[in-house]
Amino acid sequence: MSTPVPCPAAQRIQTLIDGARHSATSNGRSFDEVEVYVHALVRCGLGQAEARQLATDPANDPVGRILHYAGSSHNFAILAVEEALAAA
Repeated sequence: MSTPVPCPAAQRIQTLIDGARHSATSNGRSFDEVEVYVHALVRCGLGQAEARQLATDPANDPVGRILHYAGSSHNFAILAVEEALAAA
């Protein structure tokens, strides 16, 4: 059984997050990935409490949830993550 290949937008989001995490840790700064996911999910229209629940629930893929709530505009999902990373 093969592992499903994520969509290009999901790959882009994960690359952005991985790069930001690497940059932060390389420079001795903390990086709170959950806060990035929460910020992006709120930007996609969720309330703070629901976004935090989805971002911390191990049964949910936060990147998949961001794409889901961004709707058909995957560019909006990427923008939401970029904004969350800038705020981090």
